[in-house]
Amino acid sequence: MRGLLTVLTVLTGLLLAIFSYLFMASPLGIATDESFSNPRVDFAATGFVIGVALIFVSAVVYEVLPESASDADSI
Repeated sequence: MRGLLTVLTVLTGLLLAIFSYLFMASPLGIATDESFSNPRVDFAATGFVIGVALIFVSAVVYEVLPESASDADSI
């Protein structure tokens, strides 16, 4: 169970980071002026940072949750 929750936490963080970078932060098209250096959504950097933090929190999820019987049987 803890392995599944760890993988879900990693995937959630990765998807949030990728989504916030590609769809909220980076402007689409060829950079023609200074407006392309500004993100399309003001809080895009916050979403990216939270996504990266979730990836690091997945290690905490794995260590804090107790090992279940199904985890012990799979080894």
